[in-house]
Amino acid sequence: MDLGGTIDGIARWLLGDRIALLAIPMTLILYFGFGRKAELSWHAIQNTAATVVFSLFNIVAAVLFAEEINRFAQAAYGALGIPTLPADTWAGMPLVAVSLIGLAAKDFADYVIHRLMHRPLLWPAHAAHHSDTYVNAFTSYRVHFLEGILMMLTALVMLTWLQMPEAIPVVAVLSVVHNMYVHMDLDFTHGPLRYVIASPVFHRWHHADVPEAYGKNLANIIPLYDVIFGTYYCPGPCRAPLGGLSSGLADKDPVAIWLYPFRQWGRMIARRWRALRSGAADRRAGGPSGDRTSPAG
Repeated sequence: MDLGGTIDGIARWLLGDRIALLAIPMTLILYFGFGRKAELSWHAIQNTAATVVFSLFNIVAAVLFAEEINRFAQAAYGALGIPTLPADTWAGMPLVAVSLIGLAAKDFADYVIHRLMHRPLLWPAHAAHHSDTYVNAFTSYRVHFLEGILMMLTALVMLTWLQMPEAIPVVAVLSVVHNMYVHMDLDFTHGPLRYVIASPVFHRWHHADVPEAYGKNLANIIPLYDVIFGTYYCPGPCRAPLGGLSSGLADKDPVAIWLYPFRQWGRMIARRWRALRSGAADRRAGGPSGDRTSPAG
């Protein structure tokens, strides 16, 4: 399987105007159909404009570094040496069934990497997505290209291991459309299906800027993963503030949002360097050493 070609194919689907433009009618449906007048408020427009400009930065980065990304992905995948299922594993099974299996597998991979991105080391790459203080369908495109690479690699590893390349475009499109849907300001909980397919209420709590919601609802599509691993949190309709202003994340400055991970990692490295130098100085002076750690990122 040509991993580089697959990455290019998925990128075309994810960045294609035909899919991205669905966010426009979704916004209008909320405004006219559900009376969400805030969808066209100045606050919403500013956040959406920041997302659009931010996405353009991502596209430029993807174009500039496409070859390097493909080369890295191919080398990383080859180095892992992951065995695959037999090529005929899904022979004779309808594409719909294979795609549903692929969707569940991809969402498990997404859950794992998403959980890791809520840890200090990888949080800077994911923070951009949590910077939006007016969450709507456009928010699904406020994803730093570094996060996109991580998500794409984990999904590809899973789907390639399962030997279902024909399902990858279907899984990618369904994932993108559903992702836009769960970012809409709707009080849908999906009732008895709430653990099977993520709802807007479920995902809105993931974006809530309150401590009790931090690191919760990490599954993109299947909340059952959150139930199993203890990260499910959905007490009812979410009226909490959204975004990351309390953490110092900008919401309407696309340049600051895009540069955030590089600045944060730079600060982490600087803190670690200072801690190492301080520890070395203590040892030379005969002072305390051994259990000193650097601050959390």
